[in-house]
Amino acid sequence: MVDSFYLDVGQSILSETKVWYRNLQVLGAGGNAATFLVVATSGPNRGVPFAVKVFRRRSKPERRKSFLAEMNFLETCDHPSIMRIFDTGVYYDQHPFFVAEYLPNTLQKVLRTGESSIVVKISLALQLLSALTYLDQLKPPVVHRDIKPQNIFVKGRSCVLGDFGLIKHVDSGSVDGREIFKESLGVGMPFRYRTPDQVAYLNNEAPLTTKSDVFQLGLVLAELFSGRNPQKPSPDFGDPIELEPIKGILGSLADNIKDIINRMLIVDPHSRDPASRFLDLWEGVFRSTVDQAHALEGRAFW
Repeated sequence: MVDSFYLDVGQSILSETKVWYRNLQVLGAGGNAATFLVVATSGPNRGVPFAVKVFRRRSKPERRKSFLAEMNFLETCDHPSIMRIFDTGVYYDQHPFFVAEYLPNTLQKVLRTGESSIVVKISLALQLLSALTYLDQLKPPVVHRDIKPQNIFVKGRSCVLGDFGLIKHVDSGSVDGREIFKESLGVGMPFRYRTPDQVAYLNNEAPLTTKSDVFQLGLVLAELFSGRNPQKPSPDFGDPIELEPIKGILGSLADNIKDIINRMLIVDPHSRDPASRFLDLWEGVFRSTVDQAHALEGRAFW
């Protein structure tokens, strides 16, 4: 089939830098690409495992353009909380691919276990706000549009924002992303992590700005701290956003945390602060939490 792509176990793929990567197993497949766990068998990173993301949707030229935009963007990024890519290539002149850090643990898995301490959770929030502030300050600014637990990768006490397949440059003249929105319902879109901004943009009511990512991250953080996504289920992607009250956050800083998250979830983007402001607020909570941890336990991280 024209949209299928598969590498056999043991099959190798050659990058533009003439490095060979040997396939170990399939990691998954999305709307645009298939991802494989590989190991470098030549070059300076020989022996290191990586994730190779290969474009497969050949029947949709606009999807190829989206994939290349993601790849080119990640090549230029320089932030520790944004996914890093190490190599690129094109397989048989038809399937562009990039080689990224292998990060098997996602925030979705962390949510399922519920084992993270309050200090770690606040640290993750701080790192993600730092990434959004970086995106907001680029020229032109970049909207991620697909922030959800599955696209946030956790490594130890650090986290990385990945999957930039739906990025939009705020003031660029690139092809409009509304069709991608419509084609990506279901698995490909964060159906329970929609934003009022995205709904308005889809309905031609307002332009999309980086504040949309703030709202989307607010949903993720609400789930991280309370165990529940406050967005009410809806049968249609274009429906208005409805939220339930955030409950279940524990600890002496619970009210402060809930207040900040609620501010991130303000429906009107004109009244919602930018990522940099929330970075300041979360940093204040982080300092208080670290001080408390040292007073009680003698250290903040275990």
